[in-house]
Amino acid sequence: MEAVDITFEEFVDRYADLVCRTSLRILCDRGDSEYVSMQVFSSLWHGPEHYSSDDNTELILLEKTCHFCRIRIARRSILKIFGVAGDVYVNVAPKVEDVDDYKTKMAWELHCIAVERMTVLQASAYALCVIGNVSEDAAARILGVSASKVSGAVKDAGDKIKELLADYGKDYEYERYVGFIRRVADGLTDMDMLKKMIIFAAEN
Repeated sequence: MEAVDITFEEFVDRYADLVCRTSLRILCDRGDSEYVSMQVFSSLWHGPEHYSSDDNTELILLEKTCHFCRIRIARRSILKIFGVAGDVYVNVAPKVEDVDDYKTKMAWELHCIAVERMTVLQASAYALCVIGNVSEDAAARILGVSASKVSGAVKDAGDKIKELLADYGKDYEYERYVGFIRRVADGLTDMDMLKKMIIFAAEN
């Protein structure tokens, strides 16, 4: 990344929302999302020469986010072997203006159920391409797989969600559901507190 004149605090302020939202969409757990966010930024805590405002910065951050999400999911799997299963449902309705909070909450809970049935690649590709509007080529770079694998993973993940929408008889269509999930981090995370936690973790 090209070095720029920017402090670590400014860097966190600029990109914390991107990292937190992406990790939350993949992990469906606020605590895990906050932990991953701290790991992502702590891994960059070496001085201003490691921050950049070039076009690749968001892709690099998303690549790190997906990497640490995979590690967190692997940790969950290991804990389950020993009978420790976390609650991956965030039962707080996101703040979506002019939308029924109950329907928004149900859409998020449905997303949590769907993600549990997806592979890590499917959940990550769906979070990037469908919810985050990242191109499939960029997602392929972020995830370290071919664009065709990303395309297949996105389709399979979408099919799982559409099946759940049909099974649960929800009264909103797929496109409306996606619109809800795109705003799902609103109101779920105290971003100012998270930024302070990230900076503290990186410096210590």
